[in-house]
Amino acid sequence: MFLNGTKNGVVVGVQAISIHGTIMYDVTFQLANEANVRTARIGPEAISGQLAPGSSVNVVFLMNVVTAMQVV
Repeated sequence: MFLNGTKNGVVVGVQAISIHGTIMYDVTFQLANEANVRTARIGPEAISGQLAPGSSVNVVFLMNVVTAMQVV
């Protein structure tokens, strides 16, 4: 089990949502060397760069929860 650190991945999809007026993003991504697709809900402050399907990203984890994504 991977708990803390950064892993490389590829964005599969991005969906902006509004929760009581606060914009959040549901990001579907696939980590390198993994067959399954994952989803994370993160705020705009946790995104570095422009996320789009096909973007290569560094996914930052803390206690196995996605805390940030950085476009590379």
